[in-house]
Amino acid sequence: MKDYKKPEFHFIRNPDELSGNELAKLSDGELSKYLNSDGYQREKKKYRIKPGYILREIAGEYVIVPVGAESKSPLENTVMAPNGSAVFIWKHFEEPSTLEDVVVQGMLEYDVTEDRMRRSVENFVTDALNYKILEEVE
Repeated sequence: MKDYKKPEFHFIRNPDELSGNELAKLSDGELSKYLNSDGYQREKKKYRIKPGYILREIAGEYVIVPVGAESKSPLENTVMAPNGSAVFIWKHFEEPSTLEDVVVQGMLEYDVTEDRMRRSVENFVTDALNYKILEEVE
């Protein structure tokens, strides 16, 4: 018997920007090669906030508090004060999400260009991975 997994789907940007019609015309071999390409696999990566960090709203302001974060983390004795955009991105990474998931949701929420939202999310992910706040998940 197979293990049951909760149904989910994620947005994955088409790294080579092929149209849906172009993808549909690929042979099975070509599509398989494309789906196994580095660009496509990179887009499929999902991330989530690591256990040990909580986001709290106190008197209308948000703070991120490390509670049981890795003892060697440079943030173990700090409290972070994110702005509204950072809170939005943080909340979307509380569950496993791709970069594209958060970019799409951000564009639905804010009056922002795709390029600017993408840069913001990419910067958040880069910084959060460096500070060991975010982890890559399956």
